[in-house]
Amino acid sequence: MLKFFRKMERTRNFVILLFGFILVLSLVLFYSPSGGVQENLTRSDEVAAQVGGERITVGDVAMLQERLKQSQPQILPTSYLLDSMIQEKIIRVEAARLGLTATDAEIATQIREAFQSPDGKPFDQKQYEQNAVQQAGSISAYEEGIRDQISRQKLVAYITSGVRVSEEEILNDYKRRNTKFNLTYVPVNTADLTENITPTDEELKDYFEKNKKSYYISSPQKKIKYVFLETAKIGETLKFTDEELKAAYDKLPEDKKLAGVRVQEIVLRVNKPEDDAQVLQKANEIVETLKKSGDTITEEKFGEIAKGQSEKPSTAFNGGKVDGLVRENPNNPTDPYQRILSMKEGETTEPLKFGSNYYILRRGESVAKPFESAKKEIEVSRRNSKAYEANAALATKAAESLKKSKDVEKVAAEFASQANMNTADMIRETGYVKPGDEIDKLGISQDFEQGIATLNKVNDVGDKIPIPGGFAIPILVDKKDPREANFDEVRSQVVEAVKTKKAREEVDKIAKKIADSASTAGDLSAAAKAEGLESQEAKEFILGSPLGSGPSATTSEALEDAVFALKPGEVTKQPVKVGDNWFVVGVNSREEANMESFPKEREQLVRTKLNEKRSRVFGDYIASRKLAMEQNGEIKIYKDAIAKLDKANQENQPQIPNLPQGIQIPQQQPPNSGE
Repeated sequence: MLKFFRKMERTRNFVILLFGFILVLSLVLFYSPSGGVQENLTRSDEVAAQVGGERITVGDVAMLQERLKQSQPQILPTSYLLDSMIQEKIIRVEAARLGLTATDAEIATQIREAFQSPDGKPFDQKQYEQNAVQQAGSISAYEEGIRDQISRQKLVAYITSGVRVSEEEILNDYKRRNTKFNLTYVPVNTADLTENITPTDEELKDYFEKNKKSYYISSPQKKIKYVFLETAKIGETLKFTDEELKAAYDKLPEDKKLAGVRVQEIVLRVNKPEDDAQVLQKANEIVETLKKSGDTITEEKFGEIAKGQSEKPSTAFNGGKVDGLVRENPNNPTDPYQRILSMKEGETTEPLKFGSNYYILRRGESVAKPFESAKKEIEVSRRNSKAYEANAALATKAAESLKKSKDVEKVAAEFASQANMNTADMIRETGYVKPGDEIDKLGISQDFEQGIATLNKVNDVGDKIPIPGGFAIPILVDKKDPREANFDEVRSQVVEAVKTKKAREEVDKIAKKIADSASTAGDLSAAAKAEGLESQEAKEFILGSPLGSGPSATTSEALEDAVFALKPGEVTKQPVKVGDNWFVVGVNSREEANMESFPKEREQLVRTKLNEKRSRVFGDYIASRKLAMEQNGEIKIYKDAIAKLDKANQENQPQIPNLPQGIQIPQQQPPNSGE
């Protein structure tokens, strides 16, 4: 079976696969729709995609998007969510094809185990049905979710049953994870080189003539003039009384009136990897001591132990009290402090590993946010929402006016006062654009593309279009049919193509020259300077960490293999390519892994390595099946349906931050950055 696998983007495939499983399962177990346009889409039976005999409807995707909005403010692209849902459907199809679909008996067993009463009472059918309906909308939907979950587990077990790990793999993996390097390296970046390249007109025209077919303009180009109505400008005219804001504050649920939660901590440091088990044992003993008197611990009792046991001086002296308040931060779910928000006052966590430290946290009292503190945020919220509503209504009127007059200047002048804008700022014009082109002030906008798609005759006027910052009302000024492009039309694209081509050729040569010039790690700095580049240092580098800085920081299996193979003083004989970057790496020194800890960690390493290989094999299997199904026409995606979802996403994108803002988590850096 494995011989059919292709070497694809394994990490990406598995992440999407795992992400899809989590998303679809969370949809089944926890979905609760909110109102508005998105709610209408959640009821839609229009097909968004077909996978074998399985359908994914617009409603399915919309429900998933709605569920995700409850846990994170940013709306994920429809294409990304659909891809994850397609992979889950492939799993269902494959399980059925191989006779691995979960039986009703298996579902019943799982449900009885999940709803087993801790006090030994008989299974409560009525309570189960209530919970199922509450979580999934219906009993059948809940049980289908359980069926998919079990089927997936059976398929994973079947596909990966032959996966094994050898002692050599485990030993090598341990060494790779625990060997430390002091590196000197030179990143040679294509993007950086591109900025310093200026092609001649002769080079540009020569490239254009040789690649003329690739610049064929296959779609009609449209020149659009549009009235722009800025939402923020209307917002400036809105006034709110204290009575209105207080009424809005009173309607907020109690959890939205929290300024945050107080927290105490006990921090235990892991100075060396081999000390991890010992530190964890100590942390568990502390938790056991804390809980001897019950599940909740007083501030005083926790403080006494923190003063004597915590290894973070800045909080230990004060009984483990952390400055400031902790509040929900969806953008940082890995922060251990977020755990306390789901706990009761006085409860403590188990030891939490974060960075090189173990944390034991106690939830303290909740601190309310009074009206005066929340007033500004509520005003911003109401201003944004009311301004959006008012601007949308104004844009509808402006569109009606433009359809009658066909005169952008006249309409801008007519509505300038109501829009609180200068007439000149309301009039915008594009160049000749086609789908996928970047438009000034708009970027690449699917909403704008869809809004002008029906404009085919000069002076055709479209409906209002949501764009960044407001609304556009478009009119078609001119149109060019598909044709061969002339050089001047695509000059900017040709410039970028030539610069990138030359940079890629140059980056290869420069990287090789640096590698050839450096016999030892100590030579790298001088070799880099000779080419106008700077070498960089990485102290105590561990494989898996990225090399470089900023957006270009990266790593790869090939780069890690090259580093691990180097002895002190050696340099990579050939530059290592990662994406569009090249790396020349030298090892100044290396600290070999301490093998004394290997026996203690072996069992965990076996489990980890086995899970990694199984995940990779299963991810490759599903990717190969997806490719085969696409080639056989068994997977179909309906673009019109996806366009509706994208449009709804644009209209529902949050305009304001979640309330209340409050004080953020006290640490500005990861918690292990203390003294």
